[in-house]
Amino acid sequence: MKKISLSLAAIAMIATVAQAEIKSESFGGSASLFYGTNDASNGDLFNKGTSYGNVAVQLGGTALVGSCDTCVKLNYGITGVSTMGLENTLVGSTWVNHTNGLNDGVWIDTLNLTFNPLDGISNTTLVVGRQALATPMVFTETWNIAKNTYDAVVAVNNDIENTTLVAGWIGRSNIAGGSTVNVANIGDGFSNFLTPEGAYAVGAVTTLIPTVTAQGWYYIAPSTATVGWLQAETEYAGFSLGGQYGLLDGADNSDGNAIGVKVGYNYEGVGLSAAYSTVDAMTGTSAALGFVNLGGAQTPLYTAGWWNVGGQGAQDTDAFNLTATYGIDGIADLGLFFTNWEEQASGNAVNEIAVTAGKSIDNLDITLAYVNTDDDSIADAQNDIQAYFTYNF
Repeated sequence: MKKISLSLAAIAMIATVAQAEIKSESFGGSASLFYGTNDASNGDLFNKGTSYGNVAVQLGGTALVGSCDTCVKLNYGITGVSTMGLENTLVGSTWVNHTNGLNDGVWIDTLNLTFNPLDGISNTTLVVGRQALATPMVFTETWNIAKNTYDAVVAVNNDIENTTLVAGWIGRSNIAGGSTVNVANIGDGFSNFLTPEGAYAVGAVTTLIPTVTAQGWYYIAPSTATVGWLQAETEYAGFSLGGQYGLLDGADNSDGNAIGVKVGYNYEGVGLSAAYSTVDAMTGTSAALGFVNLGGAQTPLYTAGWWNVGGQGAQDTDAFNLTATYGIDGIADLGLFFTNWEEQASGNAVNEIAVTAGKSIDNLDITLAYVNTDDDSIADAQNDIQAYFTYNF
């Protein structure tokens, strides 16, 4: 399916329902201010040249098209980003791409129709248009001030008890795949997703085995690679256990595997977990992609860092993560994260230590973070201090 087919299908469908009754079901949004500063390359904390900041506003909602609750739903949303003039006084760079330099940018992040094409016959939902996705190797990342979304067609079926079947085509995305930089290449420019043909995905998520959530996925990016992914997780009496396995087969006959495991324990506000992952040495297409979100910057492996989110999925890499969280009622949610990943061939290792404190005051969410990144390939460790403010309405 070519991307022009999606555009024509969406236009035709919107034209069909344009004269139908439209009733707003929900509407809301958020306003965020993210600020960060570091001392990279012998720079100084809180210096304009080593600081980065953004303001973002997200608005969106859902409308019913028709006179019944089971009719077509129109989901919509827009994102606007700005520096609000901060670049003149406080920051030298931004969290997301802006249209030109540091100019303000606005884009449609969500615009899709959701409906049941086999109403009365099958419990199948079809989502056509721009949307967030949540699969292991293609997903919407939430660590940045703005989210990446996709132009896609997704069918979800729940006819089998305790099982969800998914099939989809992903055409475009607004984030560069495979990036491991902190400030992600996300913005208002939607471009090809890996290939001009896009990518195809099928998957199944099931809880048929009591207390176990298992899922399997298969992705095809024509002329680029195929990816298989298996994952299973379980919880019992506060203990949790998870396992991951990925197989990446490049179109140039390169291939590799990834394995991830995680154990955890939660008790009265205290959360503890340990994770380990290993990725094979690979060549060609497989090495270039690694096990990183095919439409983003973050690895789906359990060992993803708090701030450095992608390097743990690079080829020929071993990684582990230790996490401790503690919620103090009425005061704050605290987090301590240690992540190490090492490229086996070169021996280059990176250590990340992150300390966070978050609190919600009515509709305002506040998070403060300190991150220390020690990379063997760089002479001095880097310190980041960050502040996140989001008001939800």
